[in-house]
Amino acid sequence: MILSDDYVFKIKKPVKFDFLDFSTLEKRKHYCEQEVKLNRRLAPAMYLGVRTIKETNEKYHIGDDEGTIIDYVVLMKRMDETKQLDRLLEEGNVSTNAIIQLADIVASFHKKATIVPKGADWKKLYNVFEDILSVRHFFIKYFGEDAGQLIETLNRQAYQFLKANKTRITERNENGSVIDGHGDLHTRNIFLLEDPVIFDCIEFNKDLRKGDRLNEIAFLCMDLERYGRSDLSQAFLERYLSKTGSIENKIDEQLFLFYKLYRANVRMKVHAIEAQETESGGEQREEEMRTIRQYLELCKKYSEDLKSI
Repeated sequence: MILSDDYVFKIKKPVKFDFLDFSTLEKRKHYCEQEVKLNRRLAPAMYLGVRTIKETNEKYHIGDDEGTIIDYVVLMKRMDETKQLDRLLEEGNVSTNAIIQLADIVASFHKKATIVPKGADWKKLYNVFEDILSVRHFFIKYFGEDAGQLIETLNRQAYQFLKANKTRITERNENGSVIDGHGDLHTRNIFLLEDPVIFDCIEFNKDLRKGDRLNEIAFLCMDLERYGRSDLSQAFLERYLSKTGSIENKIDEQLFLFYKLYRANVRMKVHAIEAQETESGGEQREEEMRTIRQYLELCKKYSEDLKSI
């Protein structure tokens, strides 16, 4: 990523994973175009277009001049980073009114979003959840045997809950509740400007972007609660539901709570993997470990809440 005073130039690395493939020039061009197209749904003034990176006489330049195309870049308007929601939460500078305004934007976006005719069934949801077991050794090493046991307990609970409610999950998959949404709706991807801006949706994997509306908003509500702002999470949820009616019964309430657990579980795994890659220590690793502990506590709380409903 290259930053100027007014613009951001976002370049995709030529990598290939199970969930992402930027390995060829053609694919990077395609996903740059997809990133602009999809993000313009929520941030049209921020995503300006796709530009070429060219080489001329061993010099590189961005634009439409002559030369050999060696890559593509997403051109974005640079926003005020001090207004990112995660930073404002750390400063204790987020109002309920701003969150209600944000809920209105998300609700409107979800109403207009393309409906997906078939969402993930309970088994696919469980397969994602149970992947936390792949890093269970990390939790035992750094957080003790109790953490390892909690991981196993959460996994069993997820399996039992999803299997018991598979009929309702199927019903929601078929009643228009599954949409082509944002896919990564958390506080770092939101600018609380005069009109909130939601950016950086998932463009590289449509399956990660498509899901139940409740799953999408659960990510944001969970993240607000990670910052200790359950009041803002509740305000967002109440406003969103008043606009969409996405919770129709008691099982839907349980599903929303499960999706918060699901999102915390996935984020916990991601941060555990990142922490393993920075085992040398330092400030970055300390921050990762602090964040993982927050997710552990959230998972424990959601697990207990789910049992009490």
